[in-house]
Amino acid sequence: MSSLGRRSRQQDALEATAYESMLTHGKVEAMDTAQGSFDAEVFTRTASLFAAKRDVFAPGAVEALAQDIVRRLATVLPPEAVFETPDIDAAHIAAFCEALIQPEAEVALRFIQDRRAEGITRQGVYLGYITAAARHLGDGWNTDRLTFAQVTYGTGHLYALMRALRAERPTTPPAMDGKRSALFATVPGEDHGIGITIAADMFRDMGWEIDLRTGTDHEALIAHVDQTRPQIIGLSLSGERRLDALVLLVVAMRIIVPHAVIGVAPGPSVDADWLHALVDIDLVFRDTRTAFQDLDRLIRLRG
Repeated sequence: MSSLGRRSRQQDALEATAYESMLTHGKVEAMDTAQGSFDAEVFTRTASLFAAKRDVFAPGAVEALAQDIVRRLATVLPPEAVFETPDIDAAHIAAFCEALIQPEAEVALRFIQDRRAEGITRQGVYLGYITAAARHLGDGWNTDRLTFAQVTYGTGHLYALMRALRAERPTTPPAMDGKRSALFATVPGEDHGIGITIAADMFRDMGWEIDLRTGTDHEALIAHVDQTRPQIIGLSLSGERRLDALVLLVVAMRIIVPHAVIGVAPGPSVDADWLHALVDIDLVFRDTRTAFQDLDRLIRLRG
């Protein structure tokens, strides 16, 4: 894949692990989960995954990802939104954006945690801070007020906050309805859909309802996810050549359906452990039999 190759996978994995360790053992661990502020584990993992992407991918791929996050978060609403937008002055938004663009992820986390302690609701964080900050970052980028590094730090931390907010304790992921249904799709730009088509047929033979999408472009696939809201998503990636497209797709899906279980079936040339360490997914499917077992177990646990 053209976006990779300048650094070893071992370097990338070690740096991501070091970054995650810094978050886990630094200020983030001081969060009082009893107050129900944020899910530290989700924030830590998401922030470290985004840090790894900045090191692994070429600048053009990171820029495309950051632009997509800014665009989607600028209009995102929590599922329970009732459109009660809090009145937050520009100085507070500017201070939040200044926290977001710092290299240390916990600065932005602490800022929002303090706002929650002051009484702002989870919906208020979405409508008052996250959407406004996404627009602010986009404007700063377009007018060259912010550097490439600042915007990528800011979008990565904003995305991690969104993921942590969606997983906020004591709220738990909604129970699955017990229905064996899933969306199976090829990563946009993939030329081969034979493997996932065979997998879909095998799942159907086992009683699953499979919505199969092959050869669908990015925006059309995201629009379909937004319309159907699948609980389980299985993606097919034949090789590293389309890894940047996979990352872009998964991040967009996480914003739209944050509680969906997302798994990837990689081609034989893709290191499954490395894939799991880089992409914000729940499962790596090594073959159809184990994929069926993993998903069946997840349904039982969530059900």
